[in-house]
Amino acid sequence: MKKVILSAILLLSVVLNTANAQNHYWVMLTDKQGTSFDPYSYFDAKAIERYRLNDADLYDISNYPLNENYVNQIEAILSSNAESELFGTSRWLNAVAVTATPEQIELIGQKSFVKEVIIIAGDMQTAKTEQYDVTEMMNLDDMADLSDQLVRMGGKYFRNKNINGKGIRIAVFDGGFPMVNTHDAFKHLRDEGRIIKTWNFPNHKEDVYGWNSHGLMTLSCIAGRRGDTDLGLATGAEFLLARTEVEAEPRKEEVWWQMAVEWADKNGAQIISSSLGYGKDRYYTKDMNGTSLVAKAGNMAARKGILVCNSAGNEGSDRSWRTIITPSDADSVLCVGGINPSLMNYERAVFSSFGPSADGRMKPNVCAFAYAWTAAKSFRNDKYNEVPGTSFSCPLVAGFAACALQSKPGMKAMELFHEIEKSADLYPYCDYTFGYGVPQADYFTGDRKEVTPTFRFETNAEDGSLNIVPLKDHDRCRVFIKNSLPNGTIIDYTKMELDEFTTSMWINIPEGCIITVNFEGYTESHIFSTPNNSDTPLMAKLQDKNSQYDDKIVKVTSDNRHFSTRLHESKVRQEFYVMLGVPIQTNDNELESNFWSPAKRLGVRYTCYFTKAYGWGLALEYGRNSFRFDKEAPSNVLDNLTGMDNLVDSADNIYKHKLLTNQFSAEIYQRVRLYPGGITHKGWHWDLGGYITLSNNIYRLKYNQDADAIAENRDIRLKNTNPLRGEKLQYGVTTRITNDYIGIYCRYNLHRLNKTLANDEIALPALEVGLHLSF
Repeated sequence: MKKVILSAILLLSVVLNTANAQNHYWVMLTDKQGTSFDPYSYFDAKAIERYRLNDADLYDISNYPLNENYVNQIEAILSSNAESELFGTSRWLNAVAVTATPEQIELIGQKSFVKEVIIIAGDMQTAKTEQYDVTEMMNLDDMADLSDQLVRMGGKYFRNKNINGKGIRIAVFDGGFPMVNTHDAFKHLRDEGRIIKTWNFPNHKEDVYGWNSHGLMTLSCIAGRRGDTDLGLATGAEFLLARTEVEAEPRKEEVWWQMAVEWADKNGAQIISSSLGYGKDRYYTKDMNGTSLVAKAGNMAARKGILVCNSAGNEGSDRSWRTIITPSDADSVLCVGGINPSLMNYERAVFSSFGPSADGRMKPNVCAFAYAWTAAKSFRNDKYNEVPGTSFSCPLVAGFAACALQSKPGMKAMELFHEIEKSADLYPYCDYTFGYGVPQADYFTGDRKEVTPTFRFETNAEDGSLNIVPLKDHDRCRVFIKNSLPNGTIIDYTKMELDEFTTSMWINIPEGCIITVNFEGYTESHIFSTPNNSDTPLMAKLQDKNSQYDDKIVKVTSDNRHFSTRLHESKVRQEFYVMLGVPIQTNDNELESNFWSPAKRLGVRYTCYFTKAYGWGLALEYGRNSFRFDKEAPSNVLDNLTGMDNLVDSADNIYKHKLLTNQFSAEIYQRVRLYPGGITHKGWHWDLGGYITLSNNIYRLKYNQDADAIAENRDIRLKNTNPLRGEKLQYGVTTRITNDYIGIYCRYNLHRLNKTLANDEIALPALEVGLHLSF
């Protein structure tokens, strides 16, 4: 069986890696025979304390080192190729990560101590590319109040009791931390020695103070300060900083994430903040079920007493991906969604990913501002800016978690997990957009006021309809309603923000379902059942308490309503595009056109992906070329202007002439992903294909007017006497390299059926190059 699986892996390696004979693999080992382990010399004292508090086993086999003899044998096989390497190890997985040729991995797979070989997909996405736009940078004196991102979580209750995460150790994983060692926002961390350890996993060294500024911003949301104003709640915490992300080797990043979790465990982390994730460029939606290796690592970290906070992802506006990313899909990882920055309203940030997980579990767990003020990378140390992304809602909650743990230091990791959920302002209501809502500090400080009922259910005994009746007048209403099955699966849900409660809404409720309503912070549920001998459809109605406006129906926008059945991923991607180009003269036989001879094309492209890195596609396109030539027309053109001697008697009268071609094209192409990433996660890709075109050609000639003959210039269209000889059907090849919205393309006419102008062997340019725009 192992040989069959290994053969399949090798075949897949050849298909996906035609340009490079090497690939990346996890090599799973069978055992740790002959190894020994002393936890008290391996673990930081804070880690040992955490293990004991969480009833975790210090001597668990996952903590033992790998068998050195096994590792040495694998390295010996890899030494036969200079580009092969062992670039990672995992105690928890009992595995090594290698770069190897197919021949080398076959030899490794034959070893008796190798349990399994898992190929690491070659089309991985740089996980930290959750998009953000930098606003204008400001000096401290010019900046607005930055407290809203903390006020929204009730941060004042922590501050009133001097709770700032003191004594809590947080590990932050990201792509780099430039200026953390110099920026004013972190001076308190440096002065008090609270950056405990750092490690750069891609570069195998301690220096993390460079590279991508994403880590500078996420750390700001946990512990940054702007003068006397806090950007994050955990300004008193201590930190482990791990660089796990790079642009050049995205296929290795999940390995480095795995290694970073184990490093954080060893060095006493109690909380992990990971504004990273792996999604549509590496997996399919069905894979977001907690089974990826990093999801399993997140769950294991929780068993060892670490609370892992991870961003839900920035795929919310991508219709081809209607779920979260991994490792936030793990059962024991706190998945954090993003909302717009408002102290009153609940609006999902347009990019924040939806739940549930692929296996139907509730995700995200909570949410926070997805727009945050952070320290900015600049030539000065006192610059700040506002940035969007679930990358920033995650560290805001991680800082909150540190304060919550400080307020109740005896909590275990999963107790903290669930207490954060209970603290959220929608709890016990939850849905696939906001989770349980925004965590609130007053829950942990004892300042929470008792929630009183704001509405009641009234059932009509005759038809079984349900009225949701407010108990008092409301100038402003915030209402969340969901329908769910008894097992907790949400059928649909909606959210409304009403300036004045003077409306009603009818909702269809399937029999046996549960309707849950959160009305101004108060939540109540009702189980529907059909009255005896009644065929009336079950309905629920949200109405004015005086029933004065029953005829007015609330219109729910599509952005506020989400159906759980939308969890899907299409392997066929559609894109619209525009191409703007110019013809290029490649030899002396081609008629020279001036620079202002544009080609304009627009069309739609459908790509079917067989793997994450390779696919075939079909494009349908309309194009228009306008070849503008020199002022003097060729003599053979004039010879073909029959019946028009009274208008054109010599080339001297002609001042402009051009050839217009209308083209309808179909193209078949193959697409290869060259490198993932980019603003919209599409990454760089290369298309190569062939096209066939049906063209309609029109020759246009403008000439100097004769004042005695014609009062104005006329546009002569030569149809039956068209001097362009040739067939309408043409074909050629096309190629393009694009990233996100922009790229370059090249078309070459192979058939050259438009090559003759009259009887002369003068061809139109066959080569066309230009700009490609997609959306």
